[in-house]
Amino acid sequence: MNAPGGRWVLVAGNQLPYSLTRREELLLPRAEAPTLTITSDPHNSIAILGGGGTDWIITLCAQGDGQSEAEARERLQQIALHAVGGAVSLTGPGLYEGHRGNGDLIVEGPIDAGVVIHGTYTSVEVRDLAGPVRIAATHARARILETTGQLDVTAGVVDFAGASGRVTLSAEAEINLKITSKRFEGKLLAWAQRSVRMLLPSGFRTPIEVMVTRRKDFVCRAEFSSDVKRERKGELYVFTYNMDSGEPAEGLHLRSEEATVVIDNLGGPEWRN
Repeated sequence: MNAPGGRWVLVAGNQLPYSLTRREELLLPRAEAPTLTITSDPHNSIAILGGGGTDWIITLCAQGDGQSEAEARERLQQIALHAVGGAVSLTGPGLYEGHRGNGDLIVEGPIDAGVVIHGTYTSVEVRDLAGPVRIAATHARARILETTGQLDVTAGVVDFAGASGRVTLSAEAEINLKITSKRFEGKLLAWAQRSVRMLLPSGFRTPIEVMVTRRKDFVCRAEFSSDVKRERKGELYVFTYNMDSGEPAEGLHLRSEEATVVIDNLGGPEWRN
C-alpha cells in the first residue's frame, strides 16, 4: 500500500486493515473458587500463573480484526468473558471463523489452588502452581513449567519442565520434557502417539522406563546410556535405567506409540522453547 508522503508500507497478506482491542479485569475471591474451572472457544489462549495473592486476578485481552472498522468491532464484541461461581468461560467467534477474533486470558492465582481447563483448540500455559491441575487441550499445545502438584494433561503437543509431582501427560502428537533437577521427586507418565523427547541434567539417577514398538525407536545419548537394560515384552521393547524388577511407585515412564523416544543430557540437542 502507498502511505502518505509517497512511502510504501509492506502489509502481510493475511493481515486485515482494521484491528480493535479491549482489556478487562475480573477479581474472583478464592472462597468462591477454591478450584478454578476455565472453558474456552477455539483460537484463544490461556495462561495461569501462581502468585503470592490469595484471590484470582483474571485479565482478558481481546482483539477483533476486519475489512472495516464495523466488522472489526463486531468480531471484538463476540469475544466475551463470563464468570459464574468458580467457573469462567471465554467465548469467541468459533472454530470456523478463522483468526479474525481471539482472546488471551491471563490468570494469576494462589500457588496452592486447583485449576481445571477445557479448551480443545486453545493453547494453555501453566507456571509455578503447587495445587492440582487438569488440562484438556486435545488439538492445541499445553506448556507446564515448574508445576509441582497433581498434574493431568491431554493435548496435541505437551511441553513440561520440572522436578517433582504426580504427573500424567498424554499427547496426540509429541511430548517434550525437561527435568530440572538430578532427581525427580514423584512419578511421571508420558504417553504420545508421536515422539517423546527428554532432557536430563548430568548425574541424573531417578529410575526410567521406556516403551517403544521397534528397537530402533529408542535413542539414549545421556551419560548413563551404557547402563540401560533392554527386554522384549510381547510386541513392545522395554528399556530401563536404574530400575528394579517390577514397576516402581516412583520414576519416569515414557512411551511412544508410533515414533521415537529420545533422551539427551542438558547441553545436547534441545527442544525449542
